[in-house]
Amino acid sequence: MPEKDEIAQVLADAHRSIEPTITRIIRIVGPNEADGREPIKLLEVNTQATPSGIWPIAFTPDPPDIPYGSVVVEVTPDEYNDLIASRLSLPAGWRLGTDLFQAA
Repeated sequence: MPEKDEIAQVLADAHRSIEPTITRIIRIVGPNEADGREPIKLLEVNTQATPSGIWPIAFTPDPPDIPYGSVVVEVTPDEYNDLIASRLSLPAGWRLGTDLFQAA
């Protein structure tokens, strides 16, 4: 089975290819990342998103290409800045991880 990091990048590439208003995608990591049942979590900064806070949206696996479930949290650029400044929070135990995409 492919590693979660590889699949996270595949998901990020797919999302940005169909949504050109995404300016940044960051992997979100939690305490159970080693568990194969733990979904891949992505924070997507989208200039066309509606400000609504942190609302994780879950997706089921799509074998064989995507063997893990996934969760997407879409935020506006201002919400991303609020997250970085700790005025907005991810769910308990989640933290920002690796940048998977950043617009030039």
